[in-house]
Amino acid sequence: MYVVHRNLSYAEKAVDSNERELLAAIELLLGCLQFLKNSVFTLHFDNMNAATVLEKGSSKFRLQNYAIFVANLCKMHNIVLKPVWIPRCLNNVADILSKMIDYDDFSVEDEFFQYVVQISGYVPNFDRFANDWNAKCRQFNSLAFCVGSCGINAFNYSWGGRAKNWLFPPPRLIIPSIVHLEKCKGNGLLLIPQWKTASFYPFIMHYSLKSGIKRWVLPGKNIFRRGADKTSCFGPDFVGNVEIWKLDFNI
Repeated sequence: MYVVHRNLSYAEKAVDSNERELLAAIELLLGCLQFLKNSVFTLHFDNMNAATVLEKGSSKFRLQNYAIFVANLCKMHNIVLKPVWIPRCLNNVADILSKMIDYDDFSVEDEFFQYVVQISGYVPNFDRFANDWNAKCRQFNSLAFCVGSCGINAFNYSWGGRAKNWLFPPPRLIIPSIVHLEKCKGNGLLLIPQWKTASFYPFIMHYSLKSGIKRWVLPGKNIFRRGADKTSCFGPDFVGNVEIWKLDFNI
């Protein structure tokens, strides 16, 4: 089973249920194009109006635009789309997934990312913990399939070769990220909070004297952008410093 998911923006939450359902359909198609090309695809809706719009069109201009976009997308990629309405009670898996929240979709401000690139002299080309809204590189891995993702679960892929990695993992994944980067003989910039009592801190300090390793300590205020979790400590009011580690395990 493939899961396509992202949290709605405040503007998207404000539109009616028909438009939200059509937006979800487009995200699903764009996020899974690699699997849907040259196929017959039955798309189940628990919103009867949305299914009707994609099948017959709509007299409402904004909804008709969605129908035209989907029709052109399917024609371009040889997809035969069959929108079908089913009762919500028969669509419970999708209903559960729609309520899923990605609590780790926080990121850094673009200005801070560019500053890090400037001081480090290192230009990443692959963001390993991102989505289509916050990715700092054109190539990125994501938690679930989304538009433009190069694959879900970054640890399923090699971080070596030509990849120049931007790594801002959730704190619980900092140690696995370092281990995976070293195993892949890769290189990258790693952002961590300067939490000296956290389990990951003595682990990474073990690398501080090795060749190919550089470190910068920077103030953390106003560098983070909160995601779906508005209680996350990773926001503009973050207290404390952060560290940027330039790691190269291919030396």
